[in-house]
Amino acid sequence: MRDLVFFVLSAAAPLTVMAGFAALAFLFGGVVAPAGFLIAGIVFTVFAVGFTAMSRHLRGSGAFYVYIRQGLGPLAGTGAALVAYVAYALGQVGFVAVAGLFASTTLRDLLGWSAPWQVCALVLGVLVAVLSYLKVDIGARVLAVLLTAEVAVLFVLSAAVLIHGGHEGLSFGSFDPANLLTPGLGSLFVITFVVYLGFEQTAIYSEEARDPRRTVSRATYIAVATLAVLYTFVSWVILMGAGPNRLASLLAGDPADLVFGLNTEYVGTAMTDVMHVLIITSFFAGVLALQNAGSRYLFSLGRDGVLPAAFARTNRGQTPSTAGVTHTVVVLGVLGGFALAGLDPYRQIVAWTNTPALVGVLALEAATSIAVIRFFHRNRTGETAWQRLVAPALAAVLLAAVLVLVILRMNLLTNLGPTGNFLVLSPLIAGLLAGCGRALWLRGAHRHPAEESGPVPEENRR
Repeated sequence: MRDLVFFVLSAAAPLTVMAGFAALAFLFGGVVAPAGFLIAGIVFTVFAVGFTAMSRHLRGSGAFYVYIRQGLGPLAGTGAALVAYVAYALGQVGFVAVAGLFASTTLRDLLGWSAPWQVCALVLGVLVAVLSYLKVDIGARVLAVLLTAEVAVLFVLSAAVLIHGGHEGLSFGSFDPANLLTPGLGSLFVITFVVYLGFEQTAIYSEEARDPRRTVSRATYIAVATLAVLYTFVSWVILMGAGPNRLASLLAGDPADLVFGLNTEYVGTAMTDVMHVLIITSFFAGVLALQNAGSRYLFSLGRDGVLPAAFARTNRGQTPSTAGVTHTVVVLGVLGGFALAGLDPYRQIVAWTNTPALVGVLALEAATSIAVIRFFHRNRTGETAWQRLVAPALAAVLLAAVLVLVILRMNLLTNLGPTGNFLVLSPLIAGLLAGCGRALWLRGAHRHPAEESGPVPEENRR
């Protein structure tokens, strides 16, 4: 279970979130940004109720694919599988690009080395592919070290701010319900929801866990709770360090420097240099988790007959081999195309890839909540009404509302018009159509994707 938690928390990249996305949350939501992180955590906790209840009865490396297939049928499930794969692959492309940019900048500023971001991104992509190809617990050990380091840096900053009493004293006005009636609340939610993406990946590793019926459920709750507490607490500390009255002036400069500037002010330049290095490793951890997720989706589709059987091959460490190599080629190929086109890694690549990743995962989570209701309606297995109906229904409504809000506010993330935003979402649409088309072809050929995952070797359980 510990390995699962590390994979999920690393995928969320907490230092990257606080150093990058927190500033945007304050820019859109002002002093209520910490409450925005808390509200998102509550919504995903509600989603986790039905998600984990269903996880006790299913196994599979496809997560959303397996859940939606069992609840809504092979057509919806196969369509969801390719949507999920596209979302994770695009998310990884964006992460690799911006990680390459940060690595290039850090090497230049700290060591005086000149390395193009494209080269840094390529090295990172290859290193992640090699590590992912190794047995999953090796990757988990690396992620554990990186995650511990980046969280430690955030706690050092938090302790320094609290010891100094903040810039204007400590207060909890951010959580006053009256302050939630801010005009920028919708824009704020776009940011605070995107940073939780990845916690559902606990289910992807169910076949590589000992006693998955309990492990997946516990790991999911631990991951969501940890992220909610961490994001809410650290964002509140950042606000206290900046001071509510000084916040606007700090954001008027470069918002990306907000956390680094506060760290220099309260802790010192040496620790800020460490933070610059660790943000690269934070991106690395997120990329590794996305690499594992993408390769396991292809593996699951290969085993279930949706993709050629070669995708179901594993290596000696029982991790996907053909699927992993294919996923690496896809990610680096797409990134290479963007690089050759001369796109900016921060303003264009990451925005145009991570936005559809957010839209795709939110849509899949809403569909999964509906699938949970259908599954337990047909299978009475002793769950409470809260687990099988109330929580999934509430989660579906809340997630659908957030999804609509994100689509309506896409221009905030992409800086594109309606036509451009449609093109950004087109890979998801293509994935959905391809998946549904493949399911219909299999139905016509009297072949159906496997309804249950195959046996798992005992030595591959945790």
